[in-house]
Amino acid sequence: MKRYTFLLILSLIAGGSYSQSVDNALKYSSQEYTGTARSTAMGGAFGALGGDFSSLSINPAGIGVYRSSEFTFTPSVEYTKAENGGYSEDKYSFTMGNVGYVASFIQKMAPAKGWQNFNFGIGYNRVANFNREGYVFNLNSETSLLDNWASYASGTAPGSLYTFEEKLAYDTYLINNDDENNYVSALYDGDIMDQQRHITEKGYIGEYVLSFGANYAHRLYLGATIGIQDLYHKTTNSYSEYSLVGNTTSLNEFTFTEYTTTSGVGVNFKLGAIYKVTNQFRIGAAIHTPTFYNLDEDYDTAMSSQFDPSISAAFPEDGNAYHSYESEYVSRVNYDYETPFRTILSAAYLFGHKGVISLDYEMIDYRNAEFGFDNSDSDYEMTLNKAISNSYRSSSNLRIGAEYRMTPNLSLRGGFARIGDTYKGETDEGYNTYSGGFGLKQNNFFFDMAYQYKEYSEDYVLYSGSSDVASLNSTNHQVRMTFGFKF
Repeated sequence: MKRYTFLLILSLIAGGSYSQSVDNALKYSSQEYTGTARSTAMGGAFGALGGDFSSLSINPAGIGVYRSSEFTFTPSVEYTKAENGGYSEDKYSFTMGNVGYVASFIQKMAPAKGWQNFNFGIGYNRVANFNREGYVFNLNSETSLLDNWASYASGTAPGSLYTFEEKLAYDTYLINNDDENNYVSALYDGDIMDQQRHITEKGYIGEYVLSFGANYAHRLYLGATIGIQDLYHKTTNSYSEYSLVGNTTSLNEFTFTEYTTTSGVGVNFKLGAIYKVTNQFRIGAAIHTPTFYNLDEDYDTAMSSQFDPSISAAFPEDGNAYHSYESEYVSRVNYDYETPFRTILSAAYLFGHKGVISLDYEMIDYRNAEFGFDNSDSDYEMTLNKAISNSYRSSSNLRIGAEYRMTPNLSLRGGFARIGDTYKGETDEGYNTYSGGFGLKQNNFFFDMAYQYKEYSEDYVLYSGSSDVASLNSTNHQVRMTFGFKF
């Protein structure tokens, strides 16, 4: 229930467009290093291996491992199924996981213990996908969002009500006032409602990378990456209540919909090293600065109500059974967001030319994520960031990958990742990913395919201030195909 507590705190301190952004603080800080099919199949554990374009976003020293120039691109298909209370919703998406080019410059007369080659890379890795759709329910509820709106509106003239919520509730006859602007909901004591929330998300974080690396004596590899992250996230949250048989009210149902679109660009810097302890065993380390985002967020709402004309109780004065309104304007907010610092330690062991096993251990302190608002109340900004600090924790992710070369042209791969819990408390809300795949190569062409599976759960507060929580259980399937050319 710790995630519920966090969400409840946010619903109380953050209103309108800000609340959605704060709830996404973790989402924008969590990333997956699975750009290419080979990296995906091996669980993203490439910090000590290199030689794969995904490594430029993990440990930039991996670019120094290249001994030839290379071009790759990776189309992918994702399928997400979200389920609550036996009801499920499917979402398919087609994305480009990776496009990248690496140029390798090998010295003709390089000394045996000197610099051997210098490499340059430029391209794109998809590091997050937000596409998902699902429903959460709370049946036979004795509470209603209408009671909250009536309470919030108390003492305010209709023309001065909050345009994104209470004003819409008033215009659709869901709350009504007297001469002293005391408001009551369209429900009566004893009325019971079924509640439903429909969540639709789409979007991504893509990282454009510019990397440089070098190879010293085939023993030490160094690299650096400038990452420019492109973020787009659109959510549609529709909250509905349905009247049950036996209620006194004439209200059949109402729906309140929030539309939030967040987009922007962030910049980070990565620095890494790989060292061959022996020809078989190598270690790696990388540091990632925070990604410094500047984000634009648009927020607007809509509301509709449906009444039964055969029931006189609380029927609208205008005599119409159906009402629908949109907020008077769109709220547009610009703010800064800073993700946490990351550290990645890696190790890999090569079994001659037959196989490899690799491991990455990543550490992130999510308490250090921060928002910054221009021309805003500093106390408000401090409250939001304090809520993050009090609710998140330092976390770690473990990624393990293996590859076995069946023939000189065919390799089999497998991977596992444990994504650590990010919330304070006793309950572990981390999750696992499982992956596998194969690779084929012929002369200067190679083809890799990977499949990844993960299952995770998220808790949702049905509406701001509600004590009712519902869990949305999601499963995600990814298939990626990488086409590569060496020259």
